[in-house]
Amino acid sequence: MQDNIPEAIVTKKRRFSIVWLIPLIALLIGGWLTFKYLYDKGPVIEIEFGSAEGLAAGKTKIKYKEVEIGVVDEISFGPDLSSVIVTASLDKSMRPHLNEGTRVWVVRARVAAGEVQGLGTLLSGAYIGMQPGDGKIRKRSFTGLDKPPVVYSENEGTRYTLSSKVLKSFDAGSPVYYRGMKAGEVTEYKLNDTGTEFTIKIFIRAPFDRFVHDTTSFWNASGLSVKLGADGFEMHSESMISVLLGGLAFDNLIKPRGEPSADGTHFVLHKDKNIAENVEYEQGAKKYRVYFDGSARGLSAGSPVTLRGITVGMVTDVRLTYDLRDMSFKIPVEIEFEPERFSIIGHNDTGDSPPTAEDLVAHGLRAQLKSGSIITGQMLVDFDVHPDAAPAEIYYEGDHTVLPTIPTTIEALKNNLLAIMDKINKLPLDEIGVNLNGVLGGVSNLVNSSDATATLANINKATAQLNATLAQAESVAAGLGEDSDAYQDLLRTMHELSGAARSLRQMAEYLERHPEALLKGKPR
Repeated sequence: MQDNIPEAIVTKKRRFSIVWLIPLIALLIGGWLTFKYLYDKGPVIEIEFGSAEGLAAGKTKIKYKEVEIGVVDEISFGPDLSSVIVTASLDKSMRPHLNEGTRVWVVRARVAAGEVQGLGTLLSGAYIGMQPGDGKIRKRSFTGLDKPPVVYSENEGTRYTLSSKVLKSFDAGSPVYYRGMKAGEVTEYKLNDTGTEFTIKIFIRAPFDRFVHDTTSFWNASGLSVKLGADGFEMHSESMISVLLGGLAFDNLIKPRGEPSADGTHFVLHKDKNIAENVEYEQGAKKYRVYFDGSARGLSAGSPVTLRGITVGMVTDVRLTYDLRDMSFKIPVEIEFEPERFSIIGHNDTGDSPPTAEDLVAHGLRAQLKSGSIITGQMLVDFDVHPDAAPAEIYYEGDHTVLPTIPTTIEALKNNLLAIMDKINKLPLDEIGVNLNGVLGGVSNLVNSSDATATLANINKATAQLNATLAQAESVAAGLGEDSDAYQDLLRTMHELSGAARSLRQMAEYLERHPEALLKGKPR
């Protein structure tokens, strides 16, 4: 009977205990708070600087556009103690902007490019400036810049590259001018690997960048440009800032062609504006050589070459050579003649081709050394047509075309005087002197001779007789009536005798003063 007694089967029912819900919720809340804390805290970055001057952990701020975006947490040394590593926490809003293009630097009070920067740091202390970049690679470690960037990424404009063999007095941040207005800045410069040329990078702000074309000229505008040459005294400066800190300038000296230049276009930086203005003609310049007799003092490389006073080129070289063939010193003067500076008219109407250098020389074209300035003493080479010049032809010395010259005005006058003196020296002056003394002696003998004395006595005697005759005629006329014909005839005779006596008296007086008139007559 006992075997048929049923047994109870005990089963355990699994249920989630509410007790476990509390730690789970706590875990979730903790995780959320941790995530929210890390998210709100923002990224942590490391910046490598050469020095920690002015920086302090927990105090130094990080700013972008003067807005605080982070703070320095820790400052430590780099692996080899050559630098310092600054660890900083940034605002979460900066997380998407930390990339390869981000730039970081220390802002301190400094004077650069004519401006006082970071003046507020004198009271608040230095801070770290940051400029977000546009790169695609995310970064959390950066190398700090030695100087603040001159141009920020948000500035509108275009970057260009210049090249120059000489670096004058300008620096990163120096202004770039367009017609006297500040249009941009020099961003950086460096010397190439061969040490022969500098590469200069500039930034031209909008809207000035639309005036930069492929034919635009750039030149150095640093300090004062002083020129004392054949054209007189000239002084030019872009601004007082360029005098003190240096700078560059650009303009379209040649008519712009096409669209504005693209970003990164390369240009040549010229020494000054005068050289930049001549670039248009350099490509078509023709090289010649001329020789001048006498001194070439005052003539040097850079002296102008003119055509009837208008500049058409420049002197490129002046040298002194000795010719063993005729044992003489010669001064070859190398010049660049720029035919594009003047135009030729008339040949299109007649169908004739433009004249060649040979044609111009055949018509009397000659080079002459002239004074460009009395004050400076600088000379210039002037071309003009001299129809009376001696015939001459162009000849060649190797690759050089030699043009004919004529002496300077002073040299021509000197040569004429020397020719006159040479003719005078050839005259038989001693013989002429002897003959002249003989002639003068003959004149003296003639003037002082008894014949000349007798002639004067006869003239005086004739004059006395005429005066006596006039006296007698007057007594006779007194006895005649005034209405009678005899009286009128006698009156006319008296007038004629009076005129004759007066003429004889004047001749006698003249011969007494000029007895030589008996020999050569009275001068007209």
